[in-house]
Amino acid sequence: MSELSKSETIKSLTITNQFATDILLLNTPSEIWQYLAQNIVEKLGFEDAVIYTLDAGGKTLSRMSGFDKKISFDNGKSITTPIRDTSSNSMIIPFNQGVIGKVAATQQPILVKDTREFESYIVEDETTLSELAVPILFQQQLLGVIDSEHASVNFYTEYHLKTLTALATITAMKISQIIKVDGLEEVIENLEYANKIQDALFEIAEIIFKTKNIDEFYQYLHQCIGRLTLAKNFFVALLKEDGRTIDFPYAIDEFDDRSTFTSINIDPNSLSITGYALAKDQPFLLYEKDIQKMLDDKAIYIRGSIPKAWLGVPFGSGINKGIVVVQSYSTEFLFQEKDKQLLMFVAKHINNAIERMEAKQKLQFLALHDPLTNLPNRSLFKDRTQHAFLHCLNNRQDNIAILFIDVDRFKQVNDTYGHHVGDKLLVAIVEAIMTRLRNTDTLARLGGDEFAILLDGKIDYETICRITESILVATAAAFNIDGLNIFSSVSIGIATYSHSSKSAEQLLIDADHAMYQAKLKGRNQYVFFEALEEQNKSTNVKVEYDFDNAVKNLEFIGNYQPLIDFDSGDVIGAEILVRWQHPKLGLLYPDFFIPILEKSGQIVQLDLYMLKLAVSKLNLWADWLPKQFKLSVNVSTSGFASEDFISYLQEQHLLSAEITSRLCVEITEESLILNVDAVKKHLDILKNINIPVALDDFGTGFSSLSYLHQFSLDYLKIDKSFVDDLNEVSNKVLILDAVVNLAKSLKIKTTAEGIETAEQYQKLKEIGCDLGQGYHIAKPLLDSDFKRFFLNSVSECQLI
Repeated sequence: MSELSKSETIKSLTITNQFATDILLLNTPSEIWQYLAQNIVEKLGFEDAVIYTLDAGGKTLSRMSGFDKKISFDNGKSITTPIRDTSSNSMIIPFNQGVIGKVAATQQPILVKDTREFESYIVEDETTLSELAVPILFQQQLLGVIDSEHASVNFYTEYHLKTLTALATITAMKISQIIKVDGLEEVIENLEYANKIQDALFEIAEIIFKTKNIDEFYQYLHQCIGRLTLAKNFFVALLKEDGRTIDFPYAIDEFDDRSTFTSINIDPNSLSITGYALAKDQPFLLYEKDIQKMLDDKAIYIRGSIPKAWLGVPFGSGINKGIVVVQSYSTEFLFQEKDKQLLMFVAKHINNAIERMEAKQKLQFLALHDPLTNLPNRSLFKDRTQHAFLHCLNNRQDNIAILFIDVDRFKQVNDTYGHHVGDKLLVAIVEAIMTRLRNTDTLARLGGDEFAILLDGKIDYETICRITESILVATAAAFNIDGLNIFSSVSIGIATYSHSSKSAEQLLIDADHAMYQAKLKGRNQYVFFEALEEQNKSTNVKVEYDFDNAVKNLEFIGNYQPLIDFDSGDVIGAEILVRWQHPKLGLLYPDFFIPILEKSGQIVQLDLYMLKLAVSKLNLWADWLPKQFKLSVNVSTSGFASEDFISYLQEQHLLSAEITSRLCVEITEESLILNVDAVKKHLDILKNINIPVALDDFGTGFSSLSYLHQFSLDYLKIDKSFVDDLNEVSNKVLILDAVVNLAKSLKIKTTAEGIETAEQYQKLKEIGCDLGQGYHIAKPLLDSDFKRFFLNSVSECQLI
């Protein structure tokens, strides 16, 4: 090559330096190829520039990018068209074919001054008379070729050749750098992916030790798969009943509800997509078009929505076979082959985990169930009864009943027909009893021919009798056992919860005693255990009977317990507490009559009565109460859900919003759980009319912090049991501190109940409770005493 002139050298260096600077900002090969072709046309004055890159096989080149601009003459004046992107023009050139192919094969540049004189020149355009092609090399490895053609003879010079060679070298270095970085990133990505798989496998292996039941197991399994690939829509299907049906123990789908995933009977002539994959016993990655073709060919059918991508991998063998499936309904994410390989890799581990979990479940089931009838055994029944009993103690439900059942003359059946017939008779009796029970009830086998039933949920005396009598009818008919008509019956003893009940275990003992009374009275009947004295029973009836007169005669009165602000020490509210001044029984406290009125359904009337009393007092005290004062009224679960309650407050708001804004409604956690829809509706209404709501007795009952997020609450009243423990070293102090801080973050004020000592008062103030009440501050007071207490506290504050 001849030496360039000084001006050409400077011009070439300027172009190459600028190019080198510019491509530093580019991050992908395609961006660099585009910029290289465009830069050549713009800076070197070429009519065109095309970049060809080496194909994967290493024997051909493909057109990657290109730009051109045409120069024409009109009346002696040159006209240049705007630069144009020609990258879309595809072309493949084998090695040694034409100028470009020879450059690729020899890795040497070629400058053709006159194409008509170049041997084996391939004529593509008659206007092309000169051509320049330069290899793009990095460390003797070909990456591609830069090619330019011109309509004039001898257009290209040594200046063009050297400049293009320099640009090719700079480009090759940048492309190589990107390839190395991309390769390193791929290695890192693969290592990270391998770690994710390893972590997932460890998690899958450990699931059975983390989970308590099969539902929780599948939820954890779903989370493990979700960390490896998109698993928003995920299900597990298992072959059951010797391979005759497909069950779906776990399914989550954003479009199809749980009803879509009910059991499927397998018909070889009509297979679901899941059944098809199980029948073929091979993994399938299917896209929407594949699924549609299979549907058109009637190879499969689909229940529910057709996904954009369906990936299913079978596991296990024989009748212990199953399949794990992920689906995508969005074209933004379509599963790839790597997802299929991944799921295939973990499928066998899923199979092992499921088998171990099912074995664990069977062992747990056998530990808590009777093997003959599959009913809960004595241990599980005692546990469920204890939970129900505690719910009654905590006023989370009104009543429970235990039915103790003994099969009449069962020994005679065993002696006459043998134990195998006796066992079948017990199973038949269980099936008959189950048809008469509700979903909330528990039937258990205690041993031999003794059974027990826990009647849970909403029950009353009439319900207990109706269920018991239907059981007697169902078990009195003849049972056909191995062709024998065997007549049997049962004797039933019943014990119900009352405030005098000592324990759940005692209830079972009482029901057992009552069962023996039924036996003594002639069998095939039931007897209630008489735990309460007749006087107490008659008192309960009298309370219900006298209630209507009590409302008319205004026998219910209010006691007012002050609420203080910890920061200021001011009395900023009070809680109105109901008392019944009964004309014959004397002063009755709510612990006595509230449960009776809840059972009778009269509690809603009492709620309205106390609301009206609160509004009346607020009107009467309007002259001396500050605007920020709040009078809290307790409302029962039934009351808060009733339309009468909410309608009354709406009417009062229209009459005097200033008065109703001084009310605060207190509800229990039970209200939130049992009447979710009504509660949310009524909470919204109260918010709109500016009446705050407090959650009472927090820390007892359900005690779920999720309520604070789900429902719009203004105050959180912390139960006295937490306050009692503040004088001791207790975890409740830590829990209380956490609850107070959470409430503050949600802008919910906290009220501490049952403050009885100065130490408790100081500790609660330090923790950050907003409000407090209790005997240390003041006992519940009659209205005149409360007024005196309030005004005295105001005077003391003013003196200070």
